[in-house]
Amino acid sequence: MNHLPDNYLTLNSEQTRILCDPILTDDTDLGEHDYIILTHIDFDTLDLLDNYVGSKPIYLSFELFKLIQKLVRVDLLEPVQANLKILPYNYSVKLGGIQMAAFKNDDGQFGSFTLIARGSHSTIGYCDSFYSHGNHKKRIKKWKKAFREKQLDTLILGSKIAPISEQKNILSENGMQEMLLKFITKNPADQPLTALLSPFDPERLYRYDKTAKQNQRPIVWDKNYLQLLESFYPFAEFFSAKNLPTTAQSIIVQVEQSQQLKHMNTFLDPALLHPNAVNIAGLIYQKHLCALTLAELNEFVSYIDPGQVIMKEDRSLAQDHSIPQKWLRSLELTI
Repeated sequence: MNHLPDNYLTLNSEQTRILCDPILTDDTDLGEHDYIILTHIDFDTLDLLDNYVGSKPIYLSFELFKLIQKLVRVDLLEPVQANLKILPYNYSVKLGGIQMAAFKNDDGQFGSFTLIARGSHSTIGYCDSFYSHGNHKKRIKKWKKAFREKQLDTLILGSKIAPISEQKNILSENGMQEMLLKFITKNPADQPLTALLSPFDPERLYRYDKTAKQNQRPIVWDKNYLQLLESFYPFAEFFSAKNLPTTAQSIIVQVEQSQQLKHMNTFLDPALLHPNAVNIAGLIYQKHLCALTLAELNEFVSYIDPGQVIMKEDRSLAQDHSIPQKWLRSLELTI
């Protein structure tokens, strides 16, 4: 087995070096590079944005750029000093000697995308993960078709989509709303309730708000989350400590930190990704969002039909994924 310990994709041409979703560690720097591309948000993304001291451009999607700006504005992220640039969707951009095209994706968080990179020698497709039970299946269908049509020499995948060794139920967006509904119905109306939610997908927060209201347990939002929601949904009504609902029998108080949850019945967002929520050891998924079954993974790869497949191991995963050993190869490619 030969894979890089830093576990991120590096694309090289004769004159250009691009790092895709790099990981900063205490004992390893990023080395020489011309550009950085962040295709999604996770702990490693947040760590890079917080600690990167270089001046090289960091490219991300417009959606992720917008989310980061708004999270900083409402004090849910520290100010970002990095040189952020937007990589447009569905439009070919040349970064040095490598042609890049980004496609909207859905990985259970906000603003993810996939990449097709073409050099003078080969073409690769890169997808860290995708969520087959999410809200944006059309996005996935579109980039899968683009990957197939490009006749990729190499397909790079993240191990979050590899099958989980122990059989588990994969959670859907609708399933998360059903979890909130069950939480509401099993608790007495006069019992105080709280919710610890991820700020990294405003679409899901908006759905939680609607589900809670429809079941007479509206969410009362903390001011930071309230400002975040209002910036994405300026025409919707959200409740806060300043405008408590007058007709509801009971409410759910949204809190930001696990320390606030003592002696409370709490709904825990299955997609928690807040750096200071519950646990700071790594990504927190009560149920996994992106894993495919072995049959689904084989069907996906067969449809793309690349020359070869390489899978990178995601260090922050707690689940035991079954990764084909033949796919574990070096993540430094010359294209």
